[in-house]
Formats: sequence, C-alpha cells, structure tokens
Amino acid sequence: MASPGDHSYSPLPNATSIRVLVLAPGDPDDSDISFGLITSDLDWDHDRFPDSTPRGVESISFITSEPTGDDEPPSQFPIYLDIDYETNAPERRMHPFQRYEALSYVWGDLIDPEYVFLDGGVPIPVTKNLHSALRSLRLRNGGRKLWIDALCINQSDYEEKKIQLGLMKRVYQQAEKVIAYLPLSPPDQKNINELVPQIMRASMLYIDYHKSPKNTEPDQEQYTGPLNSISDPETTTKVAVKEGESISTILANSLRDNKLYLESFGLPSVDSPLWDSWRRLFGSPYFRRIWIWQEVTLGNNLHIWFGNGEGDAEPLMFSHHFLDLYSASMTSSYNAAWCDSDEDNEATLKDRIVGSANATTMFRERILTRNAGHSRRRLIERLAAVGTFDAKDPRDKIYALLGLVSDGESFIQHVSYAPSDSVERIFARFAKLFMDRGEGIEVLLQAGLRDEEDEWPSWVPHWDSLERTVERDAARGQGITSVHMHVDESSQTLNVSGAILDDINVVNDKVLEALQVTFDGVSITRFLNTIARGFAMVFKTFTPRDPEEILNQLFYVLAQPEGRSKRLNRQEPNRPSSSQDGVDTSDSQREAESSTVALTAASTIEKEDKDTQILRTGFHEFLNYLTSLKGQISNAEEGVAQITERKSAAEYQAFMKKALATTSHRRLCVTKGGRIGMAPKRAKVGDCVAVFEGCDIHFVLRRVGNSLGKSPNEGEEGGNDKATYKLVGPAYFYMPDDETGPPGTSMRTIRIK
Repeated sequence: MASPGDHSYSPLPNATSIRVLVLAPGDPDDSDISFGLITSDLDWDHDRFPDSTPRGVESISFITSEPTGDDEPPSQFPIYLDIDYETNAPERRMHPFQRYEALSYVWGDLIDPEYVFLDGGVPIPVTKNLHSALRSLRLRNGGRKLWIDALCINQSDYEEKKIQLGLMKRVYQQAEKVIAYLPLSPPDQKNINELVPQIMRASMLYIDYHKSPKNTEPDQEQYTGPLNSISDPETTTKVAVKEGESISTILANSLRDNKLYLESFGLPSVDSPLWDSWRRLFGSPYFRRIWIWQEVTLGNNLHIWFGNGEGDAEPLMFSHHFLDLYSASMTSSYNAAWCDSDEDNEATLKDRIVGSANATTMFRERILTRNAGHSRRRLIERLAAVGTFDAKDPRDKIYALLGLVSDGESFIQHVSYAPSDSVERIFARFAKLFMDRGEGIEVLLQAGLRDEEDEWPSWVPHWDSLERTVERDAARGQGITSVHMHVDESSQTLNVSGAILDDINVVNDKVLEALQVTFDGVSITRFLNTIARGFAMVFKTFTPRDPEEILNQLFYVLAQPEGRSKRLNRQEPNRPSSSQDGVDTSDSQREAESSTVALTAASTIEKEDKDTQILRTGFHEFLNYLTSLKGQISNAEEGVAQITERKSAAEYQAFMKKALATTSHRRLCVTKGGRIGMAPKRAKVGDCVAVFEGCDIHFVLRRVGNSLGKSPNEGEEGGNDKATYKLVGPAYFYMPDDETGPPGTSMRTIRIK
C-alpha cells in the first residue's frame, strides 16, 4: 500500500498523537475522492483521562477543499470538529483530541490501483478495496473523520510505524465507532439481515428449552466394557429425500426432531439460499487478515458496513457463536458446502472454512476481553493460532498481536520494519526473548523441521506459515517454565537439558493434512482412511499382542485425555507460596490451604475421570462406526434414506472433535520400545523421542551429526552425548503413569540446530 510521500507528511508532535483523515463529501457516482489530514492526541481524550482538558465541544466548522482538476474552483464543506473553549485563547482553536471513526478493512493488492487526492492535489495510489470503502463511506453534504492505517501512518518511515504500532490498541479502543468493511451484493445483504434474526431466535428457543428442568436429562451412564467388542445394532430412522439431495442435507434434516441440536428450533434448512450468502460472507478475505483480529477484538462500538448500509456487529457475532456451540454440524455444513454458483471451487470452500474458524476465534476473544476488561493471554500463547491468518509482511504475524496480549507492551521496543531485520532474524529474536522469559517449551511446541536443507534453525517457529493448528499443542505447555536452555549466538544452536527415551521403529505411510471439501461439505473420508491404515500398521507390528491392550493405547493416543497426575503435578505460573516476605504462615492457615488443595484435587480427579469416560464411550462408538461403515446411510427404497442412529451421539462427537485435532498433520507410529504415539508428519524411522527437563511433553528429534562433524552413525560409542539434532516437532506417546523412560535414563545437554 502506497501512502503520501514523505514530503506530504508533517512530523507528529509527540508519541501519543495520530493523524486523522478528513474525508471530503461527494456523490456516490463521483469517482474522485479528496481528503486532508489533521492530528489527534490520544492522551487528551478526557473520557479516558479525566485529568486532561475537558473534551472539546463538537462544533460545525468549514474546510476549504482544493480542486482535483485545473478548471475547478475551490470548495468548502462543513465538518464537526472538537473545539477547545476552555482556554483563554483570543480565537477558537481545535481541541488536541479529535474524535474519529476507525476503519477495519482488507488492504488488498496494489495492482492496477485507484487514486485519491490529498488536499485535492497530490494523487495517492490506493487499492481498489480501500477506494470502494472511501467512496461508500463518504457523506453527501459534509466531511467525515476517519482513521485509516494506510493513509494516516507514514508507511515509509520505519520509526513512525514502530511508534504507531504501539498505539494500535488505543486507536481502536478510543474510536467513536469501528467500522468493519465487508462489502456484499444487495441480495446477500438482504439474506444476511433475514438469516441472523432467525439464528438468534432459534438459539434463544434452544437455550430456554434446555434450561427447563423437565428437559434436563440425567447424566448418561458411560460405556465401561471392553473396547474390542461390538455393541448391539443401532436403530435406524427413515427420512424422505428429494432427488439429488446431498448427504449433508439428508443428515441435517434427519436431526430436526432431535432436541439435542439447534436444527430443531426453526433454523433454516441447510440448503436454503440464505446460507449461500452466509458462506460468501465468511469466505471474505476480511476474516483471514491478521490485523483484523485486533480490530474486531478491541474495537469500540463495532459496526459492520456491507457497502450501502451498516448494523451492530454483535447479532452476527452471537449467531455465529451459537451455531458453533449448538448446531449438529458445528457450522461445517453451513460454511463448507457449495453455493449455487459457477464460481465455487475447492479453494473458495477452504476459504470459508478458514474464515469461519478465524471468526470463531475473534468473536470469542472479543466477548472474553470485553467481559474481563483485558486480555489474559500472553504473546507466545496467541502466536499458536496465527497459522490460519494472512499478512503481507510476515513480521506482522507477531506485531499485529501486541495490542491483544497481556505482555504486548514489553515487546514493542523489539519491533522493527527495517529491511535489514529479515523475517528469520525477527522470528529468532522473539524466540530468544520468549526463552529468556522462561517460555522456551512453548516456543518449541510451535517449532519444527520443514526441510532437510532448510537453514532456518529448527527451534525457531515458522510463524509466517504454521502448517498446522498448533494451539492445542501450545496449550500443553502453559504453566511450564524452563530455564535449562540457552542459545549459542555464534552457532545459533539451542542447548537444552533433556533425555533421549526411544527411537521410532515404524510410521504410518498416510498423514491427515486436511479434511476433504466436497459438494456435501467437509468429508471425513480421508480421516477414516488414515486411521484405518494406522490401525492396520499398529496391529501388524504388535501381533500376537492382546488387541484390548492395543486399543487402549490407541484410545489414549487419539483422544489424549489429560492425565490426572499431569494436571495435579503441573504448577500454575506465578503461584504464590505459603510463605511471603520471609514470614511463615500459621499452622491453621496451612491446614486451610491443604484442605482447599485436597478438595480441588478431588474435584479435578472426578472431572477428569468423567471427561475420559465420555471420550472412551465416543471411541467405542467410533470403532462400531468403522466396522459398520457401509450401513450408515443406505437408500433402501427410492426417495427414502435410512439413517443409522448412534447410541451415544454426543460422546461420539466429543471424541471425533478431539481425534480430528490430534491427528492433523501427524503420523501414527511405534517405537522400538513398543510405545504407540502420534508424531509430526515429517517424522521417519530412526528419529528419536526425547523429553526436556521440567516438562512431560514428548518431542521428536533427528540426529544430524556430532561435535566432530561426523554423520550420526560414525561417532564413537556413547556418541549420543556429542550428537546434534534438528527438532522435528512435538509429539504424544502413550506412557503409563509410572513409566518415565528406559532404565538409567538421565538428563544431559541436547544440542538442537
């Protein structure tokens, strides 16, 4: 995005000032757009800083607009400016803080640009999307004050960009309104305005229904029998279908009399054209731009502008949220099905899936942040979710989050847009900063080998293009602090205290990288094929071992329920001790604390047991599903589909959500020591399994040489102590609670390049 040349910008008066764009009025048919720039000091916002000068009085002023053509005379237009009447100045003056609206939009590519005119004369190239936004937002008869990053920040001044980046959080919080520009066609706008109230009405009915005690079912008894067994045949339901009706529509319609889901409370049919507009909305690149995350989460008085009309964003946000929580398909059928359009292809369907997932992240973050008043997440935690977002400058994958996180201000000084600070250098800088703060394990949970020839240090995450959703992996590292690692600056080698536990002996030849998107929506066929091949590999490796023992290990690897001992032994970060300021607590206080801990532990154990039982029941349902796959949907007679009903649908769904997450970009594998595990997709036979000191999470490493420069097998006996490794990535291996590794396992320094 180009911005006015340096000569067009006056330096900002101080570090808390921003520029505000004054958009000149114009007719919708007029393609010429003019604007000016004024300053606004955020520290003079009296509503936020009561000790500052009282907020100015909004008064009508007139601004002279220079003509865009040689033969046109100057013109004047009215605009509301904040005027300071509190001082003894002989004439009116502008208040230091000028109210404004902030625009949230997608930059787009500056190919075949449009032009806007600064002060009526200086042509500035802008993207077509921004030009359309300005054209639709300007008023007919008066000026409008807007903050727009591309034009209000001197994009060629790296130091100014760094300072302004530190103000982004405040820019959106102190705006009178934040306008999310999501252009839609008039028919799509009409459909969205019709659909959202229907979703909200169905959601309220669903919530009211399930609040009623008479509709609250007692806890279902979970399955506790052997996994290596088949339940009694399930019942079936016959559903009338139309010719050519998709499977996703048949399944959704079959649930309409099942009060477990939102579909029973008046939700439009999944094949309604209203959902086509919904799909196109969340397929917008808006929901994939990394900066939008901050703008949606923090924006004050967030409104959506569809192109020729606007509305409060909250009904749309809650509609999407309720679909994700209460619908049978968890939004997949509504977002990932083909629209009635010749423009649809697999790429557009994937965009809808990603856009919807990102919208879920942003909407939930907004709700939580506004309720709590601030974000409780740290930067390293938030970085785990950037893989599905786009950024023109990969460094923005980090910078765009600084206003969203609890520790963002401490990283501002390390921001740089200088060309000499490459993407790799910036990512390595932040990785080291995290390690210095005791967050090294969380860094490694997001890192991993990409290519054998890649010179990028394997311990530095590729935040520019995370290949998988690492958020779940990163969550495993929360609360773990490690000071037993440091980086050798000369060799860029990470030295970490750890132990090698085992070597990988066999791996599944199939990897689930993405679910298939078909005419019917998201298909789990690839998942089923991958799991079936993995199961065959495991059973072949362990023959003639007890199948029940193997299935039990597979359950833990696929469902990965948090073990009781792991939860209880993991300390919360910054947890205060029972002694403060050198003064011992009294015996009675210690007894009270002990009782509290005991009660908390007991409730945690009970909850974990219940959660594990639910997942185990779901796994048993899944095994039944695999064995009777062909009979799940059968066209027994013309115009009728026979739908097989699962006995424990909720448990099956809980297990599937877990298993789809744990197997994404992973390979089932077996180690030489007989452990079944889920390893990174680039793992191969011969890679080793390691743990690092103070952490119970497994990592896969690959030997790449030793201190003498020899290949892994050329070293002398005991050469593992001299070996160097590359980090392949985090893993999960089933290990009984009383097993920590082979006999004699001890910690040593592991060198990772």
